[in-house]
Amino acid sequence: MAPPAQLVQWLDLNYPKPKVDPEWLDACYEWVSTNFGLNPATDMDKITEHVELQLLQSDLTDSMIHGTGMPHNVADVGYHGQLKGPLLVEITAITDIGQSAFNLKNVRQTRIDREDLAGLAENDGGEDDGPIPRFPRSMLRFQLSDGATIMNAIEYRRLPTLELGETPLGYKVCCLYIHVQ
Repeated sequence: MAPPAQLVQWLDLNYPKPKVDPEWLDACYEWVSTNFGLNPATDMDKITEHVELQLLQSDLTDSMIHGTGMPHNVADVGYHGQLKGPLLVEITAITDIGQSAFNLKNVRQTRIDREDLAGLAENDGGEDDGPIPRFPRSMLRFQLSDGATIMNAIEYRRLPTLELGETPLGYKVCCLYIHVQ
């Protein structure tokens, strides 16, 4: 079952790079229509909402056409340029480069210990050792992928919605402009 032209146009307008894979979109549209019993004549807004949710939860390797996002040589040494979006990418790796590895390792271990103790305390009816600590925050480094190409990136300015230990891998980011040096 082919998706309505209105849905395809909406995706092209809102997520122009990389391009959504038509086979993925056909399967997604069919799944959304069948599972939620939606009619494109009357429920186009709900269909669009569900398809967008599925797109943002998908692995871009599966849902996008390879080679339609970032240039394939963007990660090459010596590549300089500007990428103008909107460009949908997902975070495939994240770390804080402004903190020592030793400090990050200690916080990670404390988080693991507290989570384990919280589970035990809950099962035994005891008390836990307090809240799970947050990672210290300086400057984040990412690996971003459009589903085919991977690029390293760092924060130029703090992005408050992204937190080490909180932001899941696969988190989608829509970039409007990327300066590559």
